[in-house]
Amino acid sequence: MDNKFINQFPYTDFHELNLDWVIKQTKEQGEQIAYLNEEFSKITVLTEDYIQTMIDTAIESNNLILAQKLIDLKAEITTEYKGYVTAQINALTVYIDNQDVHYDELAQGYANTALNEAKDYTDDAVIDYTMMINPITGVYEDVRNVVDDIVSYFHTGDALTAGEYDALDLTAGAYDAYDITAYDYDFNGKTILNP
Repeated sequence: MDNKFINQFPYTDFHELNLDWVIKQTKEQGEQIAYLNEEFSKITVLTEDYIQTMIDTAIESNNLILAQKLIDLKAEITTEYKGYVTAQINALTVYIDNQDVHYDELAQGYANTALNEAKDYTDDAVIDYTMMINPITGVYEDVRNVVDDIVSYFHTGDALTAGEYDALDLTAGAYDAYDITAYDYDFNGKTILNP
């Protein structure tokens, strides 16, 4: 067997030990390992910087996306809130308008009732408390008695009551054809209109 291959490297045949060569090779290998460690450290720093840049970019991109989504959500909420508030305001406005109309009608009704009651009271009070001298009797008494006495005195049995006049069933033209005065009607109505 040829020992050329084995003898090319020291210590392969266990006879030739070249310690200098082993130390030199070990030193070279140590330098290469140190160089590789240094390069690995540089690559690690570059990789970490690159990864950090990628992370920062991704975070910034996500922050921009989230900020835009937040703006869109705020706009959507604002729009929906405005729509809801507008609907509530419109409903309240309609309710208030209806209540205003209702309370206006109630107030108008109460006012009309109070005015009518006051008018009736005033009319009664004026009639009850207005005093005058009765030209028929000469007595100082309320106006109601004076009017009753005057009507009774001047209306004879030939005067028409409203019911009697209605029973005649006269048209305006037929009444005008009689050509009578108010005095004649008051004192002689039955005779003239009931021939």
